[in-house]
Amino acid sequence: MSHFLFIAGALRERTSQESAELQLGAGIWGLCTALIRDNLQKFLTPESHGLVYVLKEGIRAEFAMTSTVQPFQALDELLKDEVRTEARYGFVRVTPLRRWQGHAPDCQALLQRALGIEEQAELTRRLSLGMHRLTEAEYREILTELGAEE
Repeated sequence: MSHFLFIAGALRERTSQESAELQLGAGIWGLCTALIRDNLQKFLTPESHGLVYVLKEGIRAEFAMTSTVQPFQALDELLKDEVRTEARYGFVRVTPLRRWQGHAPDCQALLQRALGIEEQAELTRRLSLGMHRLTEAEYREILTELGAEE
């Protein structure tokens, strides 16, 4: 089973936190690159979950993915206009499950431990891709460290 770490990046029209809130509030997560879309199509299962990493803030939310990858055209017109940048390569429907107040340095250290990444530069490179596929063990370790698993 695959889970995913999605990175909400800063955009010209809004901050990364605003982008994450907009998408979570609409019940979708946008796919901003063809690579993210293609990898999600390949590895998404009905049990997949996502974690949202907000730049400069840390891991902020967890959601269940409730659809397959959908084309951008499947959004209603108002939402298309709102999330054009975030969802230009499609989207998945999501149900938010939990929220956290993240702290970027702590979350980066957590991700380095959970993903077995020694160099900060490598973590930064992976985060810049916009999505990282997580194994079940990595996902559970992250949730445990965030206090969500007992």
